[in-house]
Amino acid sequence: MAKEIERKFLVAGDAWRKLAEGTVYRQGYLSTVKERTVRVRTIGAKGYLTVKGLSVGAVRSEFEYEIPAADANEML
Repeated sequence: MAKEIERKFLVAGDAWRKLAEGTVYRQGYLSTVKERTVRVRTIGAKGYLTVKGLSVGAVRSEFEYEIPAADANEML
């Protein structure tokens, strides 16, 4: 079982924009109840289904599975 540890960073300035290459992300949420979050996402030509458990502090269980991109697009 994977664990997600939430971390946040502040990026100062816009210099990074000149170096960054873009990747198209699309995502939607199938469930956002307190006990779990279920997300479907496409990253480029790949699809993913992610299930996240209840947060305990900054940590929560996370399960992510690659799914057919056509299925992910249909869910979105």
